[in-house]
Amino acid sequence: MQQPEGFVVKGEEAKVLRLKKTSYGLKQTPRAWYSRIDDFLLKIGFNKSLSESTLYVRIQDCDIIVISLYVDNLLVTGSNFDLVKQFKDQMLKTFEMIDLGEMSYFLGMEIVEKLCICERGATEIQYGNLQNDKHSTLLMQNEKLCKDDGVDKVNGHLYRSLIGCLMYLTATRPNILYVVNLLSRFMHCASELHFKTAKRVLRYIKGTIDYGVMFKRS
Repeated sequence: MQQPEGFVVKGEEAKVLRLKKTSYGLKQTPRAWYSRIDDFLLKIGFNKSLSESTLYVRIQDCDIIVISLYVDNLLVTGSNFDLVKQFKDQMLKTFEMIDLGEMSYFLGMEIVEKLCICERGATEIQYGNLQNDKHSTLLMQNEKLCKDDGVDKVNGHLYRSLIGCLMYLTATRPNILYVVNLLSRFMHCASELHFKTAKRVLRYIKGTIDYGVMFKRS
């Protein structure tokens, strides 16, 4: 850790401070790490996405390599295996790094045969005691949800937690996006009717737990 500005010891400018705690316990650690990895990736020819600051792309001749950064985890993919291997070798020379091989599970999302992404594991952990119902619909026909429906209120913390989990699942289940958006309007005034509808969505998800997002070459 460099000596902070204004506190540099005269004649000992080359000395650094010794930390008495792990760097993970410091508030400035994420910023310092991101600055370090950002400088490194830009230096070796990557371009940072304008819309996503943790996405880096490098195009070399007709090949492409893509890096997605999540804290100190990197997802690496590309059109040329040798390019990917070359990048890993560059990383190993600069950082302490473990190559975990092909991705199969990341942030609660399961990647199946590099084609389909689903969140089966996360769903099973959260709602393992729910009854499967693959024939359930997300909303009843002509069902209307409103703020003051005259029905008893439910535990607001539990309802908000449930809707938060459903929002996370929309990353790989865009078909539930509309109903989750609708239910999220009643975070602070949830009734038994809203909670019943949310549980209906859960039963649908449990019955279609193998559904995911399919990516194809185009």
